[in-house]
Amino acid sequence: MIPAVKDFVRIINELDRSKHRDEVFRDFCELAYCALAKRACPDEAQRDALEAQYMEVVGRYRNKDDIRRMPELLAIMAGTIGNGGCDFLGMVAGELGVLDAKLGQFFTPYEVSRMMAEMTLTDAKAIIEAEGFITIDEPAAGAGGMLLAVADTIEGMGFELETSVWFRATELSRATYHMAYLQLTARGLAGQVIHGNSISLETYTAAYTTAAPVFVGANGDPFADQKAEREAQARAEAEKAAQDEATRKERIKALGVGPAIQGNQLSLF
Repeated sequence: MIPAVKDFVRIINELDRSKHRDEVFRDFCELAYCALAKRACPDEAQRDALEAQYMEVVGRYRNKDDIRRMPELLAIMAGTIGNGGCDFLGMVAGELGVLDAKLGQFFTPYEVSRMMAEMTLTDAKAIIEAEGFITIDEPAAGAGGMLLAVADTIEGMGFELETSVWFRATELSRATYHMAYLQLTARGLAGQVIHGNSISLETYTAAYTTAAPVFVGANGDPFADQKAEREAQARAEAEKAAQDEATRKERIKALGVGPAIQGNQLSLF
């Protein structure tokens, strides 16, 4: 366990001893999420909702000195994640025992994630050089450890992360959704983190990272080509449907002007 994780866990253990350690940790993640997501949120109503959510968590603590120590935790987290090379909150969650095995939540060592990223991203350099950026979609993001390894791998190729990669991460668990958002934001990654179900395609909420505007400013909408392709396909399908309907109407019209059927024209013998 790295020293920063020890310091983080020590402070968690010092806060509001009337609560379970996993509750304090989850509250920290939610508070930090609300504070950071509000900064990057383009919608005023959603910003107000994040502020209300923040204050709701604050209201759970009678001793406000505990709340005042939360920025200390944020500083430790951001300072460690910003340097790359680790899944900080994943390590903290494993140390505190807050991962839910029933949901398939297990801590994957960073070294394993990095090896998988190196094996998978063999064509990333060529894509970025040709297109200007690459998009990464993670349908079961967990705390974002795999995406951090992907970011470190691409940075190791010599690319600027804020403008070379767009991340879209979906996570079903609300707690790990907050963790993923914090880690991607602290690492300076551009993209969107979604609290949703990748199987049913339900979306409960979503937030852009604080680096997202930097990427969009440099590259525009990362999915512009795919959207244009879908729109062109939809137009083609609509035109074909209209043509099929016109043909069907012409056939019906032609049937109406044909010769009448005489009674003795139909016979089984």
